[in-house]
Amino acid sequence: MKTEKNLFELIRNSNEQAFEILFRLHFESLVNFCNKFLQDKDASKGITQQVFISIWEKRNTLPIQSPAPYLYKSAKNKCLNYIRHQEVKNNYESIHKYEDIYYEFEVDERNDQLIQIQQSIDKLSPECKRIFIMSRMNGLSHKEISEELGLAIKTIKNQIGKALKHLRNDLSHLNITLIICALQIIEKNL
Repeated sequence: MKTEKNLFELIRNSNEQAFEILFRLHFESLVNFCNKFLQDKDASKGITQQVFISIWEKRNTLPIQSPAPYLYKSAKNKCLNYIRHQEVKNNYESIHKYEDIYYEFEVDERNDQLIQIQQSIDKLSPECKRIFIMSRMNGLSHKEISEELGLAIKTIKNQIGKALKHLRNDLSHLNITLIICALQIIEKNL
């Protein structure tokens, strides 16, 4: 039987039997070693498999030494890389979790405010609401509204004034910039 010191030399020469012997000799002990770092048996097995895959892939450049120290050092480095990766992944997920919660809150709050604005517009008299929508949401001038509805320009101005006063009073608890933006959004939905 081959001595353990000769295993790397044989593996360097692509001896699959030597690789299998090395694997059988050290797999379980490396899994247990990795598990001390990771406290996760499946991840420990995965890292141990990566160590052996790496040995086979880099077999032509393996050092001339006893395999055990090389295996354990490789396993330790892969465990530390895995732990660092998990920390980065957890931080990233945590940040995005809070961003998603904040975004959902913002969207819900905006939707509530849009509903309040729409409800306030719906409280206007039918004629006032129609004139307001034509002016502020359809972008028609006072003259264009006057001609379309057959009403005096002064009546159009008065109705728009009443609508704005009503909205200011009814929505005084909301941010005025938000109201303007919301009116533009409502306009697109009409």
